[in-house]
Parts: sequence; structure tokens; C-alpha cells
Amino acid sequence: MFPELVRALPVVVLICIVPGYFWSRLLCASEDFASRLAYSVALSITLVPATALVQIRLAGTGLNLTVAVATPLIVFVAGLAAYLVLGSGKEPVAPLLKSPPALASPELALITLAFAGALANLVGLVPDWLAWPAAALLVLSAGTVHLLSRPDGPHPEGLSPPAAGSRRSRLSEGTARHVLLAMILALVLARGYLGPVTEDWPFLRADDQYQHTIMTRLMISEGFTGSFMLYPPGIHLLLAELNHLGGLEPLTIFAVLAPALLVPPTLALYALGRLLWGWRYGLAAAAFYGLLAGGPYWYLEHGRYPNIIAAQFLMVLAVAALVRLYRAPSWRTGGLLALLGSSVVLYHQVSSLYLALLLGLVGAFFLLHALRRDRSRGLALLSSFSFLGLLSAFYAWSTYDLPALAGGLLGGSEAGRTGEAARMAIGTKPPESLTSIIEMTSQPLLWLGLLGAVLLTFGGGRPANGPGLLARALLLLWTAMMFFGSLTSMSGFPDRFERDLGVPLALLAALAFVTVLRPLSSSPGTPTTIVASLAVLVTATVVDLRAMQGLVKAAEPSPQQTLIPQVASAGRWLEENNAGGNIVASPYVHHLPSRGVLALGGYTAIQSYEGPRIRRARDIPPTGTEPLLDALWLLERPTGERTRRLLERYDIRYVVLSKRYPSSSWPAFKARPDLYRPVFENDVVVIFEPQR
Repeated sequence: MFPELVRALPVVVLICIVPGYFWSRLLCASEDFASRLAYSVALSITLVPATALVQIRLAGTGLNLTVAVATPLIVFVAGLAAYLVLGSGKEPVAPLLKSPPALASPELALITLAFAGALANLVGLVPDWLAWPAAALLVLSAGTVHLLSRPDGPHPEGLSPPAAGSRRSRLSEGTARHVLLAMILALVLARGYLGPVTEDWPFLRADDQYQHTIMTRLMISEGFTGSFMLYPPGIHLLLAELNHLGGLEPLTIFAVLAPALLVPPTLALYALGRLLWGWRYGLAAAAFYGLLAGGPYWYLEHGRYPNIIAAQFLMVLAVAALVRLYRAPSWRTGGLLALLGSSVVLYHQVSSLYLALLLGLVGAFFLLHALRRDRSRGLALLSSFSFLGLLSAFYAWSTYDLPALAGGLLGGSEAGRTGEAARMAIGTKPPESLTSIIEMTSQPLLWLGLLGAVLLTFGGGRPANGPGLLARALLLLWTAMMFFGSLTSMSGFPDRFERDLGVPLALLAALAFVTVLRPLSSSPGTPTTIVASLAVLVTATVVDLRAMQGLVKAAEPSPQQTLIPQVASAGRWLEENNAGGNIVASPYVHHLPSRGVLALGGYTAIQSYEGPRIRRARDIPPTGTEPLLDALWLLERPTGERTRRLLERYDIRYVVLSKRYPSSSWPAFKARPDLYRPVFENDVVVIFEPQR
């Protein structure tokens, strides 16, 4: 892997970091290097695909080498020119929100009991049915006791700059921050790379990367992917850039770089936590997301890379941009929100649903109020939302067939591909169990997040300003939206809501954990300090144990290892003998879906699904069920007039059959050498060439 990684990294830097650097300085300058890096990456992967999309739409071609070379240069030069003319933006000096009052001995004792029970549960001493309700009840009790015992009166939001210290103390603090963040990122990278390096290489775990490989090839050759799948073009435009400039095939890019996708969201959580409460909270949020949350690693194991980019990176920074805009309205912060918010639409449809719901709630609760009470802030929000909507419409216009969708919503007979996809999704997937939610988010993240929600709601005093109120409401609405969306099939994607719940929970957990740590700075030997030490010891033990379990699991063989040497050999043979046309493959070859065989061989059609999945009619290609039923016919019936017509209609060059697939018909194909010539065979796969 190392040679490919060395080859890929310079190209990634040139495409995914450098183009957005001056844009980040222009729109949201930050003295903190990690925050600046996060925004540079976000703006690069927003502006580079968007600029490429404009060029290929105007030219009516695929993303060729000329476009690939010109695009990052255009973005970089435009950002540099704008920065030189307009200058740098300014970052707020102090964190937006004030930390809750320090916890007292009763609250700390309840937290100790809650996490002692969680620890006993993790090591198998206490059953789930007893430990989980007890932990939730104890954490809520701690929050209630804190609420009832806290001093009366409002607490300021902490907008004034902190007291200046000596230059040496500031340098020491900065060094500690950078060292701790580097350690967190190293552990996050270990969680991502341990399994692929020790167990997988040179093969890939997961299967969704195959469909993205096919769509990247379609983006290069045709400029559209709608014939294969209803999917936003962001990741495919980015992969096409990397393919042209780095000479790496998409499957190689995924194998080398996919585990590193956990790093940008970790930086984004750090940046947002730092903006809200300060760098200590940012570090805690980054650690909780990168090492405790199960959703990011689940996406990595299943190849759901656009989910990580959109829901767990771009959306986090879009929320940060919204907080910045409400705090200090300007064209810079408004443009930042519009760019980052719309980029979510460029990468993933379910993440776009999250953003639409969250911004809709913000609009309902804050926009109208701001227009009435604070006209400048309200107009800034309205302008940014309008620009965000225009950019989103441009990204979604051809992907989601917006004219047909609008016509259907206004009373037309057809709602287009998007309307049909929405009809298939809403209410058809049952929600996961509460047990699944707890296991996916992890116990320490959930219990600390629950405590953080109570502290955020009641522990910081009455907000003294609009931005503070917005920041609190945003975080609470975001968490509630993800939680309740995971509990209902009417969200369309309850499993995705569940796996993305850990993102806002990481921020709430960071607030709770640092609040638990704060009494340690008081006079040693006091009862509160002693109880706090015990609470920190037990809580940190649970966090460390869960993080260690995650690292151990990441280093183990994955059940999502879909590619084996026999299937890889068949894929290489198909690629070497690819002279055009299409192929049809068993719905699964070993554990690899048919689109994996297509990707390995360099083909784009035709897909094949199992009969029950076709009948369920969820997540099927935009072409509908007819090609899928035709593929199933070809795979099950090697002879007949209809089979002959379908072979000609789809220009089928090879039929790829799994010997281990249930009810596989490969012996029937082998029994007709006059119609099908075997051209490749091993103990798992056999490939037949239809005789014309």
C-alpha cells in the first residue's frame, strides 16, 4: 500500500487542500491551524467539483484531462485574486458559549455510579436490560440535581475575550493543543488503516465503492451518471480529477485513501467545538467522534464514503458557518454558509435531507424573528439561505430531474425519477432497535451526550444574546432530529439517521466530559475534588475501554471483505478482454455484488438484482425494473428466443456466473457449448462467451 499512498498523497493535496486555502482565508480566517485546514479541505472539495460541473455542462462532454487540469488552477487563482483584493476575514476572538457551572459532589457521585454500571456492562458483569436504563436514569438524575442546585441568575454567554496571559503560557497551551490533536488524529488513522493494511490488502472491504467506480467512469466518458444510479455527482467529479491527475484508478484510490476519510470530520468536530466553547471541548469532540462513534467506521466498512463527506464533515462545517453568520453577519460568513451548505447537496441525498430539515427548523424559529427584531441579521440569513438554495438547485437540477419533480408536486401525473425514488423510500424501511442505536453510538458517547444535552439546555444560564440561543437550539435540534429520525420509517432512512447521530452527540459529550473534569482544578483534597477524581477515573476508563474495543475490532478481519483472489482473477480477465459491449453477472459472485464485477471488468451495464429485491422496488436504478428482470431472465434461462433477443438487445459479450450462488444455473450454460463457450473458470467463477 505504501508506494500507492506516496503516489496519491501529493495529488490529494493539490486537489483537496490547496485550491481552497485562500478561499478559507478570505471567508473564515482562523489563527488555529487545524480549523483552517478543515475549512481549506471543505472549500476545495466544494469548489473543485462545482467548477468542473459547470465546465462539463457547458461543453456537453465528460470530465476530460483538460478540464481536470484547468479546474484546480481556476479555483486556486480565483481564491488568491479575491484574497489579495478583499483581504482576510476575521475570526471571533472568544468562544460563543459559556461553559456550565462546575458540578458538585452529588452530581459527580451519580455520574460515577452511571459509568460504573456501564463499565460492568462492557465487561459482561451486568446485563443490558439492567445497565442501560440505570445509566440513563442516573445521568438524567445528575443533570436534574445540577439544575436544581445551580446558582440563580443568568450566566453571560462569554463573548468577551479571555484574559491575556504571558506569551510563554500561550505557547505552552498551543503546543499542548497541537500535540493532543496530533495524538487523536494518529489514533483515528490507526482505526481506519489497521484492518485494510493487516487483513485486506490488496483487496477492499465493503462493496459500495464499486458503484462509485462505475459512476466515476461514466462521469469521465459521458458527464452524467443517471443511467446507472440516482446519485449526486460530487464524489465522482472529485474521483475523476484524482484519476486524471494522479493516474490512479478509482478502486486503487479507495483502497489507499478511504481510511483517511475519518480525518476531515474529526477536524470539523474540533473546529465546531472550539468555536462554541473553546479548544478543550474541540479536542474532546474530535476524540469522541473519531474513537467512539460507530457510524463513521460502519460507513468505512461498507464503502459509504459520500455519507462521511457530506453528513459528517461538510454538514458540521455548514452548522459552524451558520453560527458564525448569526454571530457576525457579513457577506463573508453568508457566502461561507451558502457554499458549504449547498455542497452537502452535491455529495449525498440523505445528507441533503438532514440539512433541509435543520435549516427549515432554523428558518421557522429564527429567520422570521430576526427579520422582525434585528433586520441586518435577518437579511443576512435570508440572503445566505437564498444563495444556498440557488446553488443547491444547480447541483440537483439534472441529478434529481427537478422540473419533473416540481411538476408532479404541482399536480402533474408524473413526479420524475426523484419522486418515484422518494415514494419507494418513505415508510418502506423499518427502524433499527434501541439496542442497535446504543451499540452504534456507543455507551459512553450516548450517556455523556445525554448529560451534555441537559447541561446545554439548563446549565449555562439564560442566553444573553441571539447567537448563543441559536447555537444551543441548533445543537439540540440537530441531535433530536437524528434521534427521532432513527426511530421511524417515515424518515425514509432510519439506519442513516442512526449512524449519523454520533456526530452531534460527540459535541454534547464533549461539553459533559470537560464539565466533569473542571472540579479537578479546584483545591486538592476537598470532598468535591475527591469525588470528581473518582468520577473522572470511572468515566475515562469506560471511554478508553470502548475506544480500545473499537481499535481491536478495526484490526480484525471484516465480514465486509467481499473480494477474494478467485473473483479478482476473473475481474482482471474481464478487464484485459474488454472490447466494448456489456456483461451480465450473477447478483452475487461469492459475496461480491454484480456491480463489483462490472467495476472490476471496466463495464457499466447491466446490473442484476435478486428477485425479492426487485419485487421490493427500493433502491433500484433509475432505469426501473425492466433491465433487472431481463438480467434475471438471462441468468436463469440460457436458451430460448427471448434469451437470444435480450443478448442482442443489450450487446452481452460475457455471462459471469458464480458457482457458489444458490440455484446457480452455470451447469445449464456449460451443457450448451454450441451457444456458450467457457473462456474463464476457477472453483468460484465461470465466464461464458455467447456464440453469435
